[in-house]
Order: sequence, then structure tokens, then C-alpha cells
Amino acid sequence: MNKKIIIISVLLTNMVFASVSPVSIALKNSHTNRVNTLSNMVSSNLHRRGLEKSVAQKKVSQSLQGDAYTNDLMAQNILENMREIKQEDIISYISNSALYGKSVDLSSYETILSLVHKSNKLALEKADLENIHKISLENKNIKALSKIS
Repeated sequence: MNKKIIIISVLLTNMVFASVSPVSIALKNSHTNRVNTLSNMVSSNLHRRGLEKSVAQKKVSQSLQGDAYTNDLMAQNILENMREIKQEDIISYISNSALYGKSVDLSSYETILSLVHKSNKLALEKADLENIHKISLENKNIKALSKIS
């Protein structure tokens, strides 16, 4: 029931911001297998890179802010709105941050900007920066709505 309330709230919020991306994200993610959460994929990546599984999971949980479902929604929002970014880019970015003990907040403009910059290594144009700002606002809404339920 809480997921339905979140989905409805996101829909109403998106009408205000003239965007429907998080609604499709919420519908996609509500049916996915919870084994493939972002935090599990990042932990697996760190494990493949040589960390013990428990250490990798601990580093990811310390680094990635928020709950797994919210982070999945925010990552999906980034993927839907930034075609240049691939899931592997997000996993690699979070893995490197976790490995070095850096905090990752997927609703932060600075985090998304850093992710895009490190993934593309290209100069960003004004339209790209505005899109990143829009994504960060949507992710902040997702994060706020998840705290309500």
C-alpha cells in the first residue's frame, strides 16, 4: 500500500514539474527482483575487484545514502534522463566512492554532476547542467516521498 501512495505522490509531483519519468521508474522497479538492487550490484562489483563480500557490503552501506528501494528509483531516474549514462557507469562510480570511503547521495546535484563528468569526460553544456539540475530535483522528491511512508 505504501508503494502505491509513493507512486501516486510521485505522479502528482511530476505533474507540477511537467515530467513523468519517475512514474515509469516506480512502475518498473516495483516489479523487479530485489536481488538486483543497486547496492547488491555495487557490492558484487567490489567483490569481483578483490574485497571480501562482507567488507564490500559494509563499505557500500556506509557510502550509499538512503534505503535500497529509493536508491534504485533515483538511479533509474538518472538512467532515464541522461542517455549518456549507463548502469555500469553508476555502479563503477559508487564502487569507487565506496572503496575510498566517500559518501554518495544520488539526489545531490554535485554527485550527479560528478558522475556524469567522470563517465563522459566531456565538457558539459548549459542544457546538460539544466538536465542534471532537473534530475537532482526529481531525485530529492523521490527521497522525500520515501521518508513519508
